[in-house]
Amino acid sequence: MRSRDAVTLLAVGGSVAGALLLPGVQASRVPPEVEVVRIRDAPGCPGSGELPTPGNISSTRTAILCLLNRARAEHGLAPLRRNASLELASQRHSEDMARRDFYEHDTPEGLAPISRMASAGYPTGTASVGENIHWGRDVNATPVRIFQDWMESPGHRANILLPHFTEVGVGVAHEVPHPAVQGPVGVYTTDFGGR
Repeated sequence: MRSRDAVTLLAVGGSVAGALLLPGVQASRVPPEVEVVRIRDAPGCPGSGELPTPGNISSTRTAILCLLNRARAEHGLAPLRRNASLELASQRHSEDMARRDFYEHDTPEGLAPISRMASAGYPTGTASVGENIHWGRDVNATPVRIFQDWMESPGHRANILLPHFTEVGVGVAHEVPHPAVQGPVGVYTTDFGGR
């Protein structure tokens, strides 16, 4: 799998986010054929250890925003605010990657993040923008794991901690962007902006 996971106007970071198990991973069986995996929430960020589902998309977005803002506060930065246009752009991109089985910032037709954000109504002509993408399966699909992987990647971390980013949108889809993979997944896009 080729990946360009973090894009900003200032830097491009590329890495395939790894899959490590965190301490505190707990598995329990519901019926014998379905395994439910949970990990502990990050302190102060409820729901950050839960697998994303169509029914908890709002709390998944809130958990990602909480994790982003917690990291920014630790570095003396102002919190990010939700922006409806960025959220629309990021949600569309996560769903598009899941539906059409690709994992890139640019769509198969070559539509770049800045164009996708502009088409969702974000004023990109007067803004700095950036994007992080990532997906995971099972425990690696939880907000806390996605966020941990982003913070361990220089390009993703730079986007999260860029002082002039003030707004964000979080998109989450639940179908894997690779047809050979099965199981519960989360496909994340965070679109950042600053005006």
